[in-house]
Amino acid sequence: MNAPIRFELSAPYRHAGKPARFQSLWLLVRLCHAARHEDGMVSIQTLRQRFPASRTPRMLVSRAFADFAAWGVTVGWGAPRREPVALLNPDGRSRGPFWLSADACARLDFLVNGHAADRWQLERFLGLEAEPPCAPDAIAQMDALTRGLDYWSRLSQAIRDERDGMGRLAGPQVAASFHAASLDARDDFQHALALTKECLAWRRSAQFDDSRLALKKLGRVLDGRRFETAQPTFAAMACVARAWDHYARGETDGAEACLAQLSGPGELQPVYRYNPRVRFECLNLGALLHKQAAIAGQNPARAAAALRDLAEALEAAYEADSIDAAQHVAANLGWCLWLFWKQGLTDPKRALAAADMQSLAMRWLGLSEWICDRFGVGNGSAWNVVFLLRIARGDCPQRKRPPLAAFQAARPFPPQALRDALALSPSPFSAAKGYRSWAGAAEATLEEHDQGRLPLTPLQLANLLLEALWFETWEHGLSRQACAHAHQLQQLLPQLRRGERSFFRAELAMLPPELLEHG
Repeated sequence: MNAPIRFELSAPYRHAGKPARFQSLWLLVRLCHAARHEDGMVSIQTLRQRFPASRTPRMLVSRAFADFAAWGVTVGWGAPRREPVALLNPDGRSRGPFWLSADACARLDFLVNGHAADRWQLERFLGLEAEPPCAPDAIAQMDALTRGLDYWSRLSQAIRDERDGMGRLAGPQVAASFHAASLDARDDFQHALALTKECLAWRRSAQFDDSRLALKKLGRVLDGRRFETAQPTFAAMACVARAWDHYARGETDGAEACLAQLSGPGELQPVYRYNPRVRFECLNLGALLHKQAAIAGQNPARAAAALRDLAEALEAAYEADSIDAAQHVAANLGWCLWLFWKQGLTDPKRALAAADMQSLAMRWLGLSEWICDRFGVGNGSAWNVVFLLRIARGDCPQRKRPPLAAFQAARPFPPQALRDALALSPSPFSAAKGYRSWAGAAEATLEEHDQGRLPLTPLQLANLLLEALWFETWEHGLSRQACAHAHQLQQLLPQLRRGERSFFRAELAMLPPELLEHG
């Protein structure tokens, strides 16, 4: 009989006195567990879910099989399993599934602190079984709680900052607060918790490079460590953060693959099902992906899917008692309802009049803004104002380089009808907030930005300037204010992405040419 192959599962992990790579060792133990207690197969989805930080499993699988060869362990892949491993085609290896022969499995010996590991210890190593409760040492417990006080205090302050809107009002301030909490972390659980929140906070404030850095740190914390029963939640939130990172890069396939890991069958699916916050994040981003595909491909089915996901995201937001998430969804619903109707993706026969659709979309935006006012959430964003103004002029005829008189002959949705459309008290778009005229509403929001009370990202500012420019020109013609907005917008364009610049240049071409000449 061949000699046994022994591995030490207590850190530092070792084989024959030499370090053993954790990912490879984890896969080997998982294969052995599957061979002894399950159907013998380990899917590539299982590997992806255990190591979500890997953008592609190909490299992880390649390293694992190199380690298996060095350890003298023969691992097969693909199905059926009747074919000898030596005859398998390595080109399809990274697709899995993986398996161990009975002979290979029998040679494996796993040790914990030098003693043979039982099934429970193997499952604990794999993260399949939580550690049973035991009577804690009272002094040690008090010491641990005392040392964790700074961490929980900083984390609580960061959460308070986030709820106050400081993550958007002061740019990276809330993300920096979460980062400060991570520096006080006493264990992997605390570190991963703070990093998860930091990563999402950077993303919300459009600091994508910082978000990506925090995501990489989170991946290193998650790989090779266990968080008992909390681990699936961390893996799920890391998957959400990674999906947003793909979306920010324009990598829609990568974003959709991350979401599929959560909502599809697998170890993370119960988190998606039973954790409403995770479900909200997935549905909200999924709706944006559907919206993008619907607009790009003029696809009514994807538009319907976007509206469905937004409706379910709203339910998840209220289920999670996250009123901030609810206001985000309400705003997205309002904008998507109008955008899809305008492009003929919904109601192609125009059963509803434009004014009716404008009123419906504005009601959703009004709900979002009302929540912001009454609950003190969602501050620091200009999107509600931008969407409202764009919908208000959305039914106006467009032509390139129109004469000023023809441009001013347009009839946008009257601001006086806004209160009746919203039916909310107090009105979120009241005259006291500048909504006596559309140009006044835009100017009031720009003033908030100029005075530092509402710092906006370049993209938000560009959109707000466009709406201010449009309505200022419509109301007052070639005024000094309109020309100043045109100049400021043109100066801002180099800070935007290529696709964003194309959008604004196309919109500027729909304005009177004298405006740009004076600007």
